[in-house]
Amino acid sequence: MELQFNPTPEQNFELEGRGAYNFVRHKGDIDKLVTNGRYAEACERRYEAFQLLAEALPEDEPMPLSWEHANSRAALTILYGSAVDHFRIGDLEMTMAQLELLLECDPEDHFEGVNLLALCYIATQEWEAYDELTIDLTDKSAEAVVARLWASFERNNMLDKALVSLLRTRHKAYYEELMLEEHPDDDAFRKDIASERPSQAAEAREWWLMTEPLWSEFPEFISQLRKG
Repeated sequence: MELQFNPTPEQNFELEGRGAYNFVRHKGDIDKLVTNGRYAEACERRYEAFQLLAEALPEDEPMPLSWEHANSRAALTILYGSAVDHFRIGDLEMTMAQLELLLECDPEDHFEGVNLLALCYIATQEWEAYDELTIDLTDKSAEAVVARLWASFERNNMLDKALVSLLRTRHKAYYEELMLEEHPDDDAFRKDIASERPSQAAEAREWWLMTEPLWSEFPEFISQLRKG
């Protein structure tokens, strides 16, 4: 068999796959495309691999996958990467579907996909779904604080001063990144983010570059934050 889900004592499954279901190989090929600057091809390859995963997963029940298992972890990585690809091009419906599937397959949320999903729910005004998600949006995550702050702004047409203070004091790098008029994707940033221990400023820049298409569509929040 090319594909098999093996149960583990940790109440999840190891996705054993050969041939088309060898997600380690898929990820390796995608990484090479990215390294060579062939980003469009990488996105296409990621989506094709995601489709294979989605078709393989059962429709009637969640299938949590083992993070410790190489092929399962590669599949989860591809799933998250494809969600980010669709987010970047503004396909929020696909992004939400992929992230919801990711949370079913990775309940521990190793990629913190819940934060990106929250932004999608706010942008599409899926408030009931957003409210169900808020329990997982913690003060420890800068991305979660930004999501909560934006949600408050969209609902009340004003900034929550407590959340602004929390962002400014506990997540200074993200606050300062939001304040900038320009966010260059330059050599200094690329070297920093590719290092073994990226700076908080580089991580904040990486997050901004990923979410920038969203703020271009909803500029009022960032504008008000900078004025405040």
